[in-house]
Amino acid sequence: MERSATGGAGQGGAVLADLKLMLADITSDDAALTAAPDTPLLRDGLGLDSLGGALLLVRVRAEFGVDVADEDLNLDCLASIGTLAAFVADRMAGRCR
Repeated sequence: MERSATGGAGQGGAVLADLKLMLADITSDDAALTAAPDTPLLRDGLGLDSLGGALLLVRVRAEFGVDVADEDLNLDCLASIGTLAAFVADRMAGRCR
């Protein structure tokens, strides 16, 4: 289900909270719920592997209507929970980088 964008800082916080819920579900680890925004998604951070990363991208597209892989070819926005949340919130608000 795609959400409507309302923009603003509140949107980024809501996206961050929703991403943390997704990550806790994908990793089967509630530590994602309390992770800091600068926590890396891969390897030494939350430890997403390639399958977990792919599942996250599918869920982000389904939940927020943002195709991360199509819009960020280098996938730089996957550096941390916060960078992904900011990327998704920006796209939902219709801003271009």
